[in-house]
Amino acid sequence: MRSNAFMNSKNSQLNERVFINGDDFGMSPGINKAIEQLHQRRRLTGVSIVANMPWTHEALNYARSTSDLNIGTHLNLTTGLPVLPSDKVPSLVNSKGRFYELGAFLSRYYAGRLVLSEIKAELEAQIEICLDSGVEPQNIDSHNHFHAIPALGNMVNELSVHYGVPTVRNPDLAAFVVPPFGRARLVDKAIKRTGARIIKSVQKNSNDLANDPNGPAYKSQQLIYLRWFVRQNREPLKAFQACLTDIHSESLEIIAHPAIPDEELPSLSKYVKGRSLEFDFLESDELKELLEKL
Repeated sequence: MRSNAFMNSKNSQLNERVFINGDDFGMSPGINKAIEQLHQRRRLTGVSIVANMPWTHEALNYARSTSDLNIGTHLNLTTGLPVLPSDKVPSLVNSKGRFYELGAFLSRYYAGRLVLSEIKAELEAQIEICLDSGVEPQNIDSHNHFHAIPALGNMVNELSVHYGVPTVRNPDLAAFVVPPFGRARLVDKAIKRTGARIIKSVQKNSNDLANDPNGPAYKSQQLIYLRWFVRQNREPLKAFQACLTDIHSESLEIIAHPAIPDEELPSLSKYVKGRSLEFDFLESDELKELLEKL
């Protein structure tokens, strides 16, 4: 496998093998505040900026103000309004001009009701918002991990090459590390219900991308969704530590969604309380000590 971007990250890390990324930067004021505080305490290695939210400009302003944070673009097709006018991407939006939520998005995709050229145009526009603001992303990932769908993964890969973004988040669902305690599931119910074909084809697709010498590298070899630990385990640190001791790959990305509660977030995401738990987990001295000892 090709080299991983976080090995050369600008940020001083707690552990060289572990990349801790704060997703959804720009989605709400509380998310922005949480990510900024965690970065200032050296608890995050990088962030992924979502480009289509009213608070995106705050995230971009913060990204421009710091030189020790790895910045990524968090491509989004399932939350909020598109960057492009809705009449330019009619297959992607409902009657209110908003993106379909994940379950409906997957159903429409597999029914052939989403126009790929509209998806590409919207994703291009989201990347260009970052570039036009003076922020050059070092990696690309996607909201709800939609680039695990092979055709969309290929599209994201091509956009990464086109815009000179060196890495993408590993799309392979098999790369996720599942906690040994509790009832964590590999994918959310919506993907299990409507996206079974993703599971069957993503392994081959991700291997093809990893072997493409002209494509971007993967940011990491394995991934952990922090939400699986804080929501479904009575002892999240113990479950987290058990996973870390079993990981033998050179690199691990921890996908975090921290937030400080605010009034706007519940209208944008069903995952609210867990974000506050993730923030507390990342701030804890116990996690810091664990990563330093690895």
